[in-house]
Amino acid sequence: MEGQAWRLCESPFEGSSGTVSLSGEDNVYVGVGKGDSSMGALRWALDNLIPSSSTLLFLIHVFPETHFIPYPLGRLAKEQASQEQLDAFMSQEREKRRTLLNKFIQTCSASKVKVETILVESDSVAKAIQDLTTILNIKKLVLGIDKSNARKAKSLKGNSVAEQIMRSSAAETCEVKVICQGKEIEIEKPATDRSPSKPSIQLQPKKDQSSDSFAWFCLSKPKTIS
Repeated sequence: MEGQAWRLCESPFEGSSGTVSLSGEDNVYVGVGKGDSSMGALRWALDNLIPSSSTLLFLIHVFPETHFIPYPLGRLAKEQASQEQLDAFMSQEREKRRTLLNKFIQTCSASKVKVETILVESDSVAKAIQDLTTILNIKKLVLGIDKSNARKAKSLKGNSVAEQIMRSSAAETCEVKVICQGKEIEIEKPATDRSPSKPSIQLQPKKDQSSDSFAWFCLSKPKTIS
């Protein structure tokens, strides 16, 4: 029988105790990415879901698995690349994620809200977030959606991450807030049987001794096990 094993990496950063609890009913989780709707979702969460300074906010960022790396003549399969080429590419990608997430972290810091980040390597953003809601027992999740997808969502014709989450079993156990242009919108939940699916990821805590000053909790690329 095959399954997916994921590794949880923990790396404390300046101002963090390194002993953060990932789960907890008082924690607020916000999905963030490259789209402008992510910042709107975060600002809404800061204004509406942070009752006290003790509330911890988690930024969830899902990034795609690495299958190819850039090459002068096109793309090179990951397996065909040298370790030096792969290390250089992965370093560049980490720097891009650091730059992206830093603006969200700074926004939280400006509001004096404690913040941590969760990075997940997956080709399915919605499935990764759905699995996290089960594993971490997430009770408050905020997702952004752009105006175009919001229109489709109201007619149940879209397929955005927010809509996929609302259609999943995660919406039965977690309060999901969908934000468009700074305002909460209602997405109708289909009247279908949504039995909880078994998460394809499991957390295996392991201390990351990296000297990197940017910290995160990271669900790394899965490995197939038998």
